[in-house]
Amino acid sequence: MIYSFSRLNLYTACPYRFFKKYIEGYEEPTTYPLALGKGVHKAVEDKINGVSHSEAVLNGMIEAEFHPEVTMDEMSKLVSHAPIKEDMGETEIYFQLPLSDVDSAPMLQGYIDLVSPDGSKIVDWKTNRVRYDVRDNHQVGLYAWAIGQLKNRTQVEGNLYFLRFGRASKYVFNQLDMERSRQWALGVAKEINSKREILDLLPEEAGRLFSSNPSSHCRHCPFAIECYRKFSSY
Repeated sequence: MIYSFSRLNLYTACPYRFFKKYIEGYEEPTTYPLALGKGVHKAVEDKINGVSHSEAVLNGMIEAEFHPEVTMDEMSKLVSHAPIKEDMGETEIYFQLPLSDVDSAPMLQGYIDLVSPDGSKIVDWKTNRVRYDVRDNHQVGLYAWAIGQLKNRTQVEGNLYFLRFGRASKYVFNQLDMERSRQWALGVAKEINSKREILDLLPEEAGRLFSSNPSSHCRHCPFAIECYRKFSSY
């Protein structure tokens, strides 16, 4: 399995939801926040690359598959809050890198919304209704590590730009910061790989290997009822 921050983060939040989605392969319905995020990211990317605002918003709606809860007005307002200027850098930079030097190292992949021309700054656009600090999780730290590897940089300024508020949370990640994020990702990926090896031998142990973790996230989880029924018997 090739990992991403979102996959690793989902596992740490709830191993059972990770199991259902990424091991058993159940597709989750496209929620309003997910559709809106996809659409806004596409529209902002297009605007940075020279597409007019109206066309970019329309492309965003198409990317959101015209989700019934996503409106053009909301998308237009969010996109208009992006601090777009000429020559900002490259958009949607894809990376796939091994998390260590050993041959069997887990692979990490991801898309970085914006990278400055010299690789000194990265930006991730957020449509969240609640702001948080760029260091509250390892997403931007991992992206900074990836750019450090690709651009041979020892420092990378990472930004979460919250479009609803027109505000950014930023931090200059040094090599130690990047290494902490890499170690976190490597540790989580190794734990998942180890459990998957046991699962291949003992499939009946799936519920114990990938147990549920009840939290406020349950109200958005499509497996919540199944999960309750399954694990209430343990």
